[in-house]
Amino acid sequence: MRKLLISSAVLACLASVFVNAYGQNPATGGTKKATSSAAAAAPAAEPPHKIALIDMGRVFKEYKKIEALKEDWKAEFSVSEESAKKQSAQIQKIIEEMKQFKTGSPEFIKLEKQQTQMAAEFESFRKNSQRDLIRKEAELLKTVYLEAMEIVGRFADKFGYTMVMRFNSDTFDGDDMNKMQLVMNRVIVYHRPEDDLTDGVIKKLNSDYDRSLKQTGVPAAGTPRIANQNK
Repeated sequence: MRKLLISSAVLACLASVFVNAYGQNPATGGTKKATSSAAAAAPAAEPPHKIALIDMGRVFKEYKKIEALKEDWKAEFSVSEESAKKQSAQIQKIIEEMKQFKTGSPEFIKLEKQQTQMAAEFESFRKNSQRDLIRKEAELLKTVYLEAMEIVGRFADKFGYTMVMRFNSDTFDGDDMNKMQLVMNRVIVYHRPEDDLTDGVIKKLNSDYDRSLKQTGVPAAGTPRIANQNK
């Protein structure tokens, strides 16, 4: 019986040492040290994502600078078309001259060689011109896109948006079934008006462009100027 009492006293003593060492909370059964460690290890909660929207179709339609760039592109296209028409007319003239001679005659063979050479040169010119125009059109679109993205980035930083998504802001219009189907198939089915950055981006792009015209005159085609403006 005495041994049993001694053993109980020893166990009680060990339990007291354990509680003091680890700071057990009698109400919860936990320990102060464990709770403190868990709190320190828990990562700080990240702020929720804030999503904005941009209608790039409207940006490309309503940004004034793109009209100026298109005019330059159209001017180059007209020069290319005019040159192509002249070459085509020369080839047609040779074909008409060939009709005056017998097939296989020296005159016919000479004109035929000229026509073949000019046709090859015309085809090469047409392909090169088409490739250059496509490249310049791509540069035009790239210029506008990069300028728009710069403004979008400013808006996102200013208003705390963590993500900006493209969307189509078209609405139902009359009985146009094709447009109705596009609207109904949109990924974005609802948004708050204040999360649509389109109007603000277009206004900022146009105001910066108008200011550049006043300061430096008509800017060179394809030369972005917004990057040099102060935020």
